[in-house]
Amino acid sequence: MKEKLAFGVDFGTTNSIAAAWGDDILKIAKEKAPIAFWDVSEGRPRRPHASVVWYSAAPKITVGNQARARMQSLGGVMGNRFIRSIKRRLADDQPIEVLGGQRAAAYEVASEIFRHLKQHAEQAEVLRKREMGDCVVTVPVTFSGPHRRAIRRAVERAGMKLTGFLHEPFAAVISHFYDPDRKLATLRDQRVLVFDWGGGTLDVCIAQVSKDGSKIVELAHGGIEDRAGDDFDHRIMASVRASFLEQHPEISDEELELQGDAQDRFWLDAEGAKIDLSSTLKTNVTVASFFQKHGKIYDLQEPISRENFEALIVQEIDAALRCVERCLKDARLTPGCIDHLLLVGGTSNIPMIRERLEALFGHKVQVAHEPDAAIARGAAIVAAEGWKLFNALPVGVKLCDGTFFEVLKRDAPVDPTSSRRVVFYCTDWRVGSANLIFCRRGVAGDKDLVQMETVLQVPTKHEVDHEGDLDRIVADFTITPDATLRCDAQSTTLGKIEHCEIHDIAFGLSLS
Repeated sequence: MKEKLAFGVDFGTTNSIAAAWGDDILKIAKEKAPIAFWDVSEGRPRRPHASVVWYSAAPKITVGNQARARMQSLGGVMGNRFIRSIKRRLADDQPIEVLGGQRAAAYEVASEIFRHLKQHAEQAEVLRKREMGDCVVTVPVTFSGPHRRAIRRAVERAGMKLTGFLHEPFAAVISHFYDPDRKLATLRDQRVLVFDWGGGTLDVCIAQVSKDGSKIVELAHGGIEDRAGDDFDHRIMASVRASFLEQHPEISDEELELQGDAQDRFWLDAEGAKIDLSSTLKTNVTVASFFQKHGKIYDLQEPISRENFEALIVQEIDAALRCVERCLKDARLTPGCIDHLLLVGGTSNIPMIRERLEALFGHKVQVAHEPDAAIARGAAIVAAEGWKLFNALPVGVKLCDGTFFEVLKRDAPVDPTSSRRVVFYCTDWRVGSANLIFCRRGVAGDKDLVQMETVLQVPTKHEVDHEGDLDRIVADFTITPDATLRCDAQSTTLGKIEHCEIHDIAFGLSLS
């Protein structure tokens, strides 16, 4: 390990948590796995920190489970503003109203969560009053450059330094199979499919460890951004609300606008019911003082069964299974080629999901150790070991004759200090622009090309001095701090610079 103590952060849609790993934990704390900084306040069982930020008239901003708990009594009350699921809004350019006409960018709200995790970790005895500075932060596989840029800004605003990003499924694999002495030796030449379904996103990733155990690479990934645990809460709420209206015909659908804190209490109890249904066949959604009309107070108490709940979300589960099938197809694999299937995230606890996956993969399905902390622990391990990202599949430009010109080679480090200049020549002056069509190899060692979403159009001269004249396109390629490939290109005759960022890099992780 390169550092005595290093940190990883799992910044989640619903919950977040930090973890630490390094020589000090091995020698002093005598733990053989990274330590997660759970919230154990108020004598409750340990749990991650709720990704909720509470703005109030008081100067102090409250974050975490304390903020989440106050939603029950103060949600909707003037002078209080609760913001949750900010992770979903990171790429949104629109500022968010926080309180009293004040506005903040999404990354500024997110920074309060990072600051809370930092302060909480620094109070732990194992840190011995040291600061939580450098850290590796995990991101969903579907996150683009703007998402990662917002996270970097949030981390820096919270007083920490981001040393790298890590895809959440990679972190889960590392956390589950890592050994301080043998590293990932038990996974040599094996494939792991990670099914990470949390509150905000579904991430599916197929990872493979090299034969010598020195690298882990991503063979394929996919995800769904709008079908996850938070959305399941709303499905329960809609179903329960409809049942309530059915039982009270004197209340119209238009009238049932929940006032004050009732909406937040309704959401919290629906979320609790969803969690209960992973271990029980039936539960209730209960909200006191749910609605008032003509001075009459209506309480809500509606039963919901696991069967009812599964019927509400079966289409989402079907979509999740199709995502798994697409990843297998992209990697040109079958379920039989997968050695381990790892379940991560709270939504993965839903029994129907495990049953459906076991029907495909059999006994290979396993749940990550302490899944609420697995992602943060994996990031802490990567930070402590000093493992670095590299590009797993060549990225380049497809030329007009169909040839492929590499601009980011396979195994190239994803390092902000690296750059490269390439010169192209435009031969068809009638078009008025040169189109740089970016592609990558579909599978390692395969000659097939997968066209990426990015196409950079560079204006060129419209007239030529003589037949056969060429327009020279100079393109500079650099890796950004947000783990994207940036291209700045210009025609030497016009001089106008056009740029783009390529986000869909297939990451690998060097374990040496």
